[in-house]
Amino acid sequence: MLNAMDSIVPQRYWAWAGFAILSLVSILLSAVSTWWIWPALAFGLLALVGLVDYNQDRQAIRRNYPVVAHLRFVFEYFRPEIRQYFIESDTEEQPFSRSQRSIVYQRAKGVADKRPFGTQINVYLPGYEWINHSMAPSDIPSHDFRITIGGPACRQPYSASVFNISAMSFGALSAHAILALNAGAARGHFYHDTGEGSISRHHRVHGGDLVWEIASGYFGCRDAQGHFDEENSPPRPSFPRCR
Repeated sequence: MLNAMDSIVPQRYWAWAGFAILSLVSILLSAVSTWWIWPALAFGLLALVGLVDYNQDRQAIRRNYPVVAHLRFVFEYFRPEIRQYFIESDTEEQPFSRSQRSIVYQRAKGVADKRPFGTQINVYLPGYEWINHSMAPSDIPSHDFRITIGGPACRQPYSASVFNISAMSFGALSAHAILALNAGAARGHFYHDTGEGSISRHHRVHGGDLVWEIASGYFGCRDAQGHFDEENSPPRPSFPRCR
């Protein structure tokens, strides 16, 4: 029976044909009860969508599967949410898993970020890394690992931490993000790279060390003609925390 129907109307058109038939049936039944007007309008609208899909030539999937093709677009739209909430585990996805993001959120809010009684990570997988306690621990004078930038001829050498904030300009981040990052740089005694967007007033609030990144746009260090202004560029006299 299905083969006979497919020879008359291909299966990919069954949904479209079904909505058209249901629309006609609902119109006939509206003579009995006006309640059927609403189903007639709904089915008629879907049949009209199928007619538009069939006559257009921009998307093959809509032409070959009228009406039904729109389900694919709906699922594609909600695909990230479906994967996040129903499919993927807490340790999947790159560059950061849900478990790693949760630690950031919990520590930012000042709540407990520890999970008792083991781990969700498969520690027997190849490539798993861990740190063992040493039987002969070394005596490290300080946890603050630093590198001195500038040789003997440098008039103002700088002791830089190995842990710093990489370049993210004010144009890419909000004012609150710049304030938070620079406050962290001040507390941790490391520098904050400004990125290409020069030094904003938000970089100056908390007093964290800054590395002023001068890129091709010369933001904050160019003259009226757009050229690099060597004489007035170094902001050290007005802002000594700039490195």
